[in-house]
Amino acid sequence: MKKITLTILLLALSPLSFACDETCKRAKAETANNVKFASYLNAKYCKSTGLDFLMQGRKSLQNYRDKQLATAHRGGAKNIRNFILQRKDWLQECDNYLTLTEQGRIFRDKESTDKIISAMTGTADELQKIMMRPKSDVESLELVTAPAALKFDELFKAVDAHYLELQRRGLL
Repeated sequence: MKKITLTILLLALSPLSFACDETCKRAKAETANNVKFASYLNAKYCKSTGLDFLMQGRKSLQNYRDKQLATAHRGGAKNIRNFILQRKDWLQECDNYLTLTEQGRIFRDKESTDKIISAMTGTADELQKIMMRPKSDVESLELVTAPAALKFDELFKAVDAHYLELQRRGLL
């Protein structure tokens, strides 16, 4: 009777001993892909980085687009471009970590992630064009900033679509 009870207990607890936590997944991914992840990277950090971009980063970008983009000021364009590129790097680093450790994607799936990252790249490229345009006494700032405004709108559309999906699923 004791043997049967012990056998049942061992079988019931064995899945727990074979479960792979985040540390285990990290070690497997580092070995399998011959990479060394930064010590601060973990699923919680990546989730908070993604949510911070969805909530706070988007607000900052919207504020710039609404209030400063129309001035086509090179310094502001440079600062916002650097902001976008920095966030893009952080998001890509997290996406790579989550993908290699088989914990999903930074923006839930490949399509959403690629769409948002691509929109960030396009927006940064348009801001670069504003920064590098030749100085001219007579220029229509509206024509200069129109392509960047479209890229901002594309980025906002992608971010908002992902945000709404998360809300519909009850994840926010």
